[in-house]
Amino acid sequence: MKKIYQILPLVGFFFFVLWLIIEADLNRSNFISEIGHSIPWGDKIGHFSLFGILALLLNTAIRFRQISIFRRKFHLGSVIVFAFAIAEEFTQIAFSTRTFDLLDMLFDLVGIGVLSSVAFRKFLVQSLRSIASSLSRSFLLDKKQTLDKSS
Repeated sequence: MKKIYQILPLVGFFFFVLWLIIEADLNRSNFISEIGHSIPWGDKIGHFSLFGILALLLNTAIRFRQISIFRRKFHLGSVIVFAFAIAEEFTQIAFSTRTFDLLDMLFDLVGIGVLSSVAFRKFLVQSLRSIASSLSRSFLLDKKQTLDKSS
């Protein structure tokens, strides 16, 4: 049941992002795109937020699994989301209503990096607390058993 709660937000948010992409590809306006167009740098903030949150959710769901690329470690979820973002940006070339923009990809990458690092730090802290709690319980049980044997 815990896995479902980890995956459900990811799946829901992924379909939300897909819906936004399809709406943009079909040149349809929606409340999100209207907000993005009404504020300065709204499109870039949208790229930063959407792909950053998507990477955060995927990394959390797969417990920040890492892979090595050119001898450097990266979070697998971040790599997958960035590949998706690049593919999505390049597909815009096929639509007369869309424009390919390298700056959008840069904001995708920065959003993925920033939000994944913040989440990873929180994940590390929670993991270390869990380990410390487990060790202290183990230590207390060992100490109790030692005291019980000596009594």
